[in-house]
Amino acid sequence: MKNEFYNNNGSLTRYGLACGYVDRKESVKSGNWKELYMEHSHFHVRAGRKDSKFSIWEVFSNDELTKARKLLSSINVNKL
Repeated sequence: MKNEFYNNNGSLTRYGLACGYVDRKESVKSGNWKELYMEHSHFHVRAGRKDSKFSIWEVFSNDELTKARKLLSSINVNKL
């Protein structure tokens, strides 16, 4: 059975993001986090330290999911 929410590499599909799923990663050691989610047909990439709301917040249009994923993967949560 095909999973409509997750790609083979474990990332969320466009459909999964549109359904409200959030791709979030946290560092156990530092408590820093990063996330990708979709809201109002735009993709949001945010990252922050455990003691603040966020230090990075970029918004991408509906056709820029690849750019949003590249930014998310470039963020190292241990070095925020």
